[in-house]
Amino acid sequence: MKTVSKIIIYPIKSLNGISVPLAKLTSLGFKNDRKFMLVDVKENKMITLREFPDLYQIKLSFIEEDIICLENEKNKQKHLFIKLSEIESDSEIRKVKIWDDLAEVQSWNEEANDWFSESLGIECQLVRMSPSYFRQVDKRYASIGQGVLFSDGFPYLICTESSLELLNNELEKKVSIFHFRPNIVLKGTIANEEFDWDYLEINGFKFNSFKPCARCQVISIDPENQVINEEILPLMAKKYQRDHKIIFGLNTCWDKETGDAELHVGDSFQTFKKINQ
Repeated sequence: MKTVSKIIIYPIKSLNGISVPLAKLTSLGFKNDRKFMLVDVKENKMITLREFPDLYQIKLSFIEEDIICLENEKNKQKHLFIKLSEIESDSEIRKVKIWDDLAEVQSWNEEANDWFSESLGIECQLVRMSPSYFRQVDKRYASIGQGVLFSDGFPYLICTESSLELLNNELEKKVSIFHFRPNIVLKGTIANEEFDWDYLEINGFKFNSFKPCARCQVISIDPENQVINEEILPLMAKKYQRDHKIIFGLNTCWDKETGDAELHVGDSFQTFKKINQ
């Protein structure tokens, strides 16, 4: 049976995700997904796992639907609580580059800035997107008006258990789905069949605008212990390459129509293949 096996939300870009039983769909991604990002104040650039794999040492959990708790046991810091529903609107707007986009962001609050600066050992800010700024998804794949927050480029990332199993059959040191940082994990498919899909319906909700997800060295970092798997990138460079890029999973958008929507672990889905012209 084809079902959703995991739903994962990442409230802060490049930090650990939180597995949840259900999540609310929005056109910008799951509610509270990549709502925040860390910025290096001196360099005025986003902070990612590529440069700071120790970000994985920070653990997140939901206390309530809109409140997260952050822990950094290594630094023995007091827990930080962030109320996601609060609106901070009086901080200065600054521009920060997110890959090819120059986004307008605002600092969340000084308590969070101080906490993360202590964690990383550099001056940094926790920022959210300015309410007046709109970040467009790549128009080669998505329609005009389809936006995204701080994800690398698309509001949702889908991976399948079967493709992970195939990969692990070739790896001596196995990896988990969390290495690939998906939002939605599906089971019941054939390995790598997702690259032939035209669109997908989960419990009747349509996802399309697919783009194979290009991968970097982040997938080699174990989220649990930050140990680097030296095997995965060379193997995937040989067997999981398309257009000179390592690929795994699908970037996608939700084809929103009307009303509120939720996805649940256990929801069934249907796939629709591309029709050869």
